[in-house]
Amino acid sequence: SSSEILFVCVAGYIAAKYGIITSSAQKGITSLIINILMPCLLFSEVGSDIDISKLISLWPVPTFFGIFAIISALLGFFVGKFLNLSSAKTKFIMTGIMFNNVTSLPLGLLRGIENTSAMELLVKDEVDTPGESIKRGKSYILLAVLFGTLLRWSFGAFLLKKESTNDEEDPLITPSKALPPIHYVRSSSYAATTSSQPDESTQLLRSTKRTLWTETKRLLNKYIKIFRSVMNPPLYAAVISLIVGTVPPLKNVFFGHDAAFSVLSQATEYIGTITIPLTLISLGAQLKNMQCSKGNQILSTIGYIMACRFFIMPIIGVVLVLVTKSWYMQDPMLWFVLMLFASGPTAIGCINLAQLNESFEEEMAALLFYSYVAVPPLLTLIVMSMLTVIGSVNSFIG
Repeated sequence: SSSEILFVCVAGYIAAKYGIITSSAQKGITSLIINILMPCLLFSEVGSDIDISKLISLWPVPTFFGIFAIISALLGFFVGKFLNLSSAKTKFIMTGIMFNNVTSLPLGLLRGIENTSAMELLVKDEVDTPGESIKRGKSYILLAVLFGTLLRWSFGAFLLKKESTNDEEDPLITPSKALPPIHYVRSSSYAATTSSQPDESTQLLRSTKRTLWTETKRLLNKYIKIFRSVMNPPLYAAVISLIVGTVPPLKNVFFGHDAAFSVLSQATEYIGTITIPLTLISLGAQLKNMQCSKGNQILSTIGYIMACRFFIMPIIGVVLVLVTKSWYMQDPMLWFVLMLFASGPTAIGCINLAQLNESFEEEMAALLFYSYVAVPPLLTLIVMSMLTVIGSVNSFIG
């Protein structure tokens, strides 16, 4: 799986080297991925697989995913504070550690071990078969895709957002837009006759109503602006797919052989299949155009992120799963997948986050390149260690 990723990246690198993918073309590809391809991929994958019963029965998946995300974020946050790094660099480190590859690599690993003797360690009992175990593993992984997508395209997009040069916050009610002073009413009341007071009160009431309506509209527009700044096309698609997947009448309309809009869902699925290869080609082109000096400047940062992703987090993941395995279903495949959630390189999709915000693009490309070069030897050792631990647990239980 990692070798496939590297070969596709090399294709993008060669295309950029020979001028097939220019800088302007790369920007167009990035815009296409973020605004069309990625939303189609998310809707087709998440909407068709998710449902309420699965969310309830597989509660360990989102629980552990959230715990690992919090621990990873803290590893990035504390090193940023300890080294007195800027807020932007700290957020970059947090992004690199938090969002690891929980889709293509785990699925590739399951596909790779499906016909090996390792499957003997991942079946629940004598009745369970390797095929059924693999099927369960894929379900666990696809459920994690939903939560990973929501978290990455919301909090991840926030982390990599360019920081404003003007740090001043716009208060809810600024002095210039506050309620107008009403001293003129008081001053006129002293000079006016008693007969004129009802007219003045009516004018004051109307003025106050107009002012309150203006302030309400301004606050509403402010919150809408904040909402729109947080949202992006992939996040819209993830939220819509969650709603469609968990509401049976809607799901029956879009997914299934007899669904009314099955043509639409099949079209989005077909479009979505282009996303990952095109993202990898774009990543390879990004590496070609990257300044070598910038890549060398962050080697220590890349080293720390990779150490967290390939050493610190896998150890934490194995320990947490072993300590808590009696709290949920006794399924070695679930244990294995939960351990994988804490391991592995930064997600390829993080380059899309950087491109969306036009920040740390070259740094993210360098991080992904070095991470996936290191995947074959490091992840092999990690997986072998996990299988050994699971085998020992099975022997102890048996």
